[in-house]
Amino acid sequence: MKWSELPHEARAYIIYHALVAPVLFSWYIIPYSLLESGYSVLQVGVIYTAVSLLSLPLTFIVGRVYTYRNLKAGLMIIDVLGSVSIFLFAAAIWMNSPLLVAASLLIDKLSGPLYPLYPAYERAVYPEDRMKEALIWHMIVPEASLAVVLPVMGYLFGVTFVSLECVMWGLAGLGIYELVLVAYLWLALKPVTLSEESEEKEDGGFIEDVKSVALALKGKLKLYFLSSMLYLLAWSFLPSFVTVNFIVEEYGGTLFHVSLFESAISLASIASMKLCEHIPESRAFQALMGSALSVTATTLLISLRPSFPILVLLAFAVRMGDATWFLFNRNWFFKLISKEEAALVSSAVSTLRSGFSLLLPALTGLLANFDPKLPYMVGFILFLSTIPFYLAAWREQKEKALKS
Repeated sequence: MKWSELPHEARAYIIYHALVAPVLFSWYIIPYSLLESGYSVLQVGVIYTAVSLLSLPLTFIVGRVYTYRNLKAGLMIIDVLGSVSIFLFAAAIWMNSPLLVAASLLIDKLSGPLYPLYPAYERAVYPEDRMKEALIWHMIVPEASLAVVLPVMGYLFGVTFVSLECVMWGLAGLGIYELVLVAYLWLALKPVTLSEESEEKEDGGFIEDVKSVALALKGKLKLYFLSSMLYLLAWSFLPSFVTVNFIVEEYGGTLFHVSLFESAISLASIASMKLCEHIPESRAFQALMGSALSVTATTLLISLRPSFPILVLLAFAVRMGDATWFLFNRNWFFKLISKEEAALVSSAVSTLRSGFSLLLPALTGLLANFDPKLPYMVGFILFLSTIPFYLAAWREQKEKALKS
């Protein structure tokens, strides 16, 4: 599919994800600044866990609300909260205030329950009959933007302007930029409402929705849910602060080294999408198994602490597998649900994952404090455990094909 063949609203949404690239660098600036300010990686993990506690019950509620509300408004709220969070963290550096650090992370965490609105919006505006091709563009354009933006910002804040004061002003600039993105969302994105809420459903609607999601997770979504949960839990052991700590502690790196690691990841996403164009959807589960095995192997190699150039190459390799997994896993998900179910089911899956991983930031911080390589070993085990579920889904697919 050519770029021009995508619907206008799909192109506008993908461009938004390309424009958000500079803001994403704050994911690394913030933990780096905390570590440089004297926090241990264990303390950072405990902070991230504490602010997670408040967001858990909100996720499912948000998914249900935005099944019947304009998704665009929810996406705008994410960037408003992100901007406020960045401003608060800049103020925390200026005032050396742990309280403002916690407030910044809490505000950022409050936007987490809204993240399932992203796949819900994609399900609504990407062409259903050419979903895989649309998802390829969804990966290529934003990752190309990250591949350019991350090294530039890493050089600026890791080599040229390395003081915490410079980081503070840089964060303030990112906060202003994220507010500009809110205006872009308002002007460029198409309003989308997934479903109209009927009067009959309003009284017992919440209970009905919980039951319908529970039935879906035990039925048509069972294999998807279990495999995705394990895979995403593996990544939960490797959050941004673990990556930053690993590069700082094991390699004596700066934000520039972090940006080189992440830039390799973005370039790999682009390369993997070119490969995925040639993989037919009939081989989706083989692709999922192959990508999971690739991520498993490269995660193990990273844990062995290779030289930094080899580490960057491994970052490229792990993302080749991860991006392939994302494409076929997301396409699998969209084939299992209707447009009307997208926000509700996405938020339910996110809520359950958050519940299972609630204490993981503190646990991950403890592991990384003991040995920066340990979280990668745990991730290796969890990635490997997804393979039986893809085998089961593949067999199920073959049985259905034979019956038809």
